[in-house]
Amino acid sequence: MRLGVLPPAYDSVVCLTRRGGRALMVRHRRRAWEFPGGHAEAGEGVADTARREAAEEAGATLGEVRAVGHYVLADGHVTVVTHAPVLGSVPLSGEFETVEVREFDVLPPEECLSWPDGLYAHLLRALGLPGARP
Repeated sequence: MRLGVLPPAYDSVVCLTRRGGRALMVRHRRRAWEFPGGHAEAGEGVADTARREAAEEAGATLGEVRAVGHYVLADGHVTVVTHAPVLGSVPLSGEFETVEVREFDVLPPEECLSWPDGLYAHLLRALGLPGARP
């Protein structure tokens, strides 16, 4: 994870969404709990991707989207990390892969996350955001 550094090109965006001091996460139809995010569409900026994905996956309207860094997976896939407050939400349409949206005081246990590698907790701690397990 490279905080404070944005890559010249990227494949996807993840948004650490929060409502007040709570993490807002989505439960993916085929995976588990995760923060909203996904592939960038052609010509779409980082904040635009975060807003679109949060709306599609969580029914959320975001406040200021802050890009804070990026990480690169072993296969070279580059993901930009953002965070933003949720200003409002609407019920899910059912046309996307999310089956549930929930707020958490603390992240679900690792085995209940789509990627149980500790990345979410690391990001929350590194950014000084609430919700990481001790």
